Amino acid sequence: MPPSPKAPSPALRPPREGAPSPAPTPQVLTALGKAWHPEHFTCARCGQELGGQPFFERGGQAYCEEDYHQAFSPRCAYCAGPIREKVLTAMDQTWHPEHFFCTHCGKVFGDDGFHERKGKPYCRQDFIALFAPKCQGCERPLTDNYLSALQGVWHPECFVCAVSGLHKGSFREHADKMYCQPCHDKLFL
Repeated sequence: MPPSPKAPSPALRPPREGAPSPAPTPQVLTALGKAWHPEHFTCARCGQELGGQPFFERGGQAYCEEDYHQAFSPRCAYCAGPIREKVLTAMDQTWHPEHFFCTHCGKVFGDDGFHERKGKPYCRQDFIALFAPKCQGCERPLTDNYLSALQGVWHPECFVCAVSGLHKGSFREHADKMYCQPCHDKLFL
């Protein structure tokens, strides 16, 4: 007698008409060291499902990208928005690099750095123009060597005799002007 045919395994049998379909295999994802149903793996802040998209972890909880940055990223001192990428730290504050610029001209600082005055950053050019002492002779800012005389400061090349224009030797003051010794003696003695 020939062997009888084997019955198909339950997984290979065609469904009977009107019979329920087999239950789908549940999806499972692994994150934060645990297994999750996709609908249960959600942002701790807004509840958005996180399955299949990037998420951030903090304190054992998962966050969507937006909520993570809103809650935990440093804030820009200029716009108060969260800093998501490069953080620039200056003057005890954090900044988006494109938001750290000269208070006066708006130029973003480069390799030259910045100068601070009353809690505000300035580029070197504007800082000197706005805040450096001015020469009594030419009214330009003083940045290097200078002389103090007549209750003011002078570029060495601007400190000259009011008559001869000489800038060497000894000087005497008369009526808020400087004179070399020979000119002073001729005019006032």
